[in-house]
Amino acid sequence: MGLMDFFSKKKPDNKQPTAVEYVEWMLKYMVRTSRTELVIDTRRPVLGNVSTPQLDAPPCIPDARAVVNRLKILAGINPMSRQPTSTGTVFHRPRTHDTVYVSTQFQDDAEKTLCTIRLNIRNNRV
Repeated sequence: MGLMDFFSKKKPDNKQPTAVEYVEWMLKYMVRTSRTELVIDTRRPVLGNVSTPQLDAPPCIPDARAVVNRLKILAGINPMSRQPTSTGTVFHRPRTHDTVYVSTQFQDDAEKTLCTIRLNIRNNRV
């Protein structure tokens, strides 16, 4: 770090990947591998800790609770909510030739949270 860097107001660019980037990677991974359903259990490691040569590695391997909380936010559910079962609103990810619609369902109890993710892919062509 030089003297000019010390006096500049710009923050250093050392941002680490988070659950936000991981969730986007996970949704792309599901589309590439034709997986239309995935269950995340907060007692188990998340998808991606075993890398395969034909697919990109995830940007990071976050805690499963952080991934579930990110999915709750995308689905319009309060991450602090502890309802036994809740279904999130469908959110979508537009792509070049199709749109991926993501529906989620959460099952919370004192020990764990299960999140079921279902993808529905629709062509954008008319």
